[in-house]
Parts: sequence; C-alpha cells; structure tokens
Amino acid sequence: MSVEYKVVKYSSPGVKGGGKYKYYPRITNRKTVKMKELCELIEKMSTCSEADVMAVLYTFISVMPTLLKDNCSIDLEGLGIFSLHASGEGCDTEEEVTARKITNTKIAFRPSKRLKTKLADTKFIKARNFK
Repeated sequence: MSVEYKVVKYSSPGVKGGGKYKYYPRITNRKTVKMKELCELIEKMSTCSEADVMAVLYTFISVMPTLLKDNCSIDLEGLGIFSLHASGEGCDTEEEVTARKITNTKIAFRPSKRLKTKLADTKFIKARNFK
C-alpha cells in the first residue's frame, strides 16, 4: 500500500506579487470509503453483522453533537479524541469578550499515539498523471 502525492507550486502568502514560489507535496487521488463499505469491512473482521455495525456508527453520529454541546471531549481509545473548538473576534479588554464574539465552531480530532504510530511507516509514491 502506498499513498500517492503530487507536487504543487505555492507563492509566499501576504507578499505583494506572490513573492518566491516553492514546491510542496500534496496527497492526491484519494478514494472514498462510504459508510456501507466500512461496515462491510468491519463485519468481515468481527462477530457483528453489517447491520449491527451500521447501527452503532449511526448512533454514535447522532449522540456526538449532544456530547460536544455538553462540553465533553469524546475519547475513542485507540482512535483519538474529538472535541469542540471555537474561534472569534479579538477584543481589547477581557470584559468585552462575550459569547457573541464567537464566530465559528469546529470539531477537532486529535489522533491517538497508537494511530499515529501505525501511520508512521506510510510509503509515498509520486502520482504518474501529475508533473
């Protein structure tokens, strides 16, 4: 198994006229695994049926927002931690900061050490259809 990458050219951000260009690797040609395919793969590796796996995953998806809104981090041991993060407008004084200053929320994922370790030996190959 190898992960394909392409080379992309980016200019320096914030520099008038783009500044100096540099080349960076970017992962390309990703395949999407849909929920049904994932459940079929898990079924083959466990004693659970595809329907059981699907039921658990859909239930997790439905309870996740409630847990995050209740200020919980969700630790799926071996996978990682999901948590809610907020960003907002900066203020000159602490007193000016209110909930109304929060402009965006996002779900952050921090992979576990175990998952990071399993990905550490990933092999990369240059995609053929890109320069």
